Amino acid sequence: MRLGSLMGVLLVLWGCSKVNNSTTKIFGHAATGLQNPNAIYHDNSLDAIRYASSISGCSGVEVDVRMDAQGKLWLFHDELLDDETNLSGSVEEKTTEELASAYYNTVKKEPLLKLDAATAVELSKGYTFLDLKIPGISKAQELKSALLALDFDTTKFALIVSSLSYVDLFKSDFQVFLSINEVTDLTSELLANEPGLRGVCIRSAQITREEINFLKSINKEVICYEVRSPKGIKMALAKNPTYLLTDDLKLTLGLRY
Repeated sequence: MRLGSLMGVLLVLWGCSKVNNSTTKIFGHAATGLQNPNAIYHDNSLDAIRYASSISGCSGVEVDVRMDAQGKLWLFHDELLDDETNLSGSVEEKTTEELASAYYNTVKKEPLLKLDAATAVELSKGYTFLDLKIPGISKAQELKSALLALDFDTTKFALIVSSLSYVDLFKSDFQVFLSINEVTDLTSELLANEPGLRGVCIRSAQITREEINFLKSINKEVICYEVRSPKGIKMALAKNPTYLLTDDLKLTLGLRY
């Protein structure tokens, strides 16, 4: 066998072997993964959430939250509806009635999912990260009020926000994680003076095992995301973050257990 072919075989075997020493909890990224052509259901849909919760070893899901023009909350990832649904424009500019008629451009035509009391019950079957897509600080308080109105069990939900101003707004009522691009976005002052910050959310490729261990040592939890391939998943598990948001649940759970 040629050296190149042998290395290819070894790489596949390495990528598919289990990581048995990881304590990481596994979550479905947008329930069943983003940009996953093998997903059975569209991300952020009710079917996707139910499917993820039915898989043994899955601790819960992460979903994306946006607010419509009338202050109601919806689970949807992209800034625009055009590519994924039968509507055009953004969730933020649509009425609740318009979004109630929206569905994904898939074979199953899953409807857009409103974040209401019934959806909160479904999400409460596991643990849930709500990734808040906030268009600006002027809308943040309104979104907070909409979340509080749902009166869900905050021991089963945590928020992911994109700036420190949002951490300050939400931390008195919710468990909050700050989404960062790089570890260098964190300062010693922030880590020392922000006890209300539960942890950080970062792409797996942008953080090392040593950095994760340091954050854990100062009682900050770490969420890693954007993992799809066997190699990428195994590398993420080897870093042992607190939580891993995976785009391929079954593959990740197979490598984890």
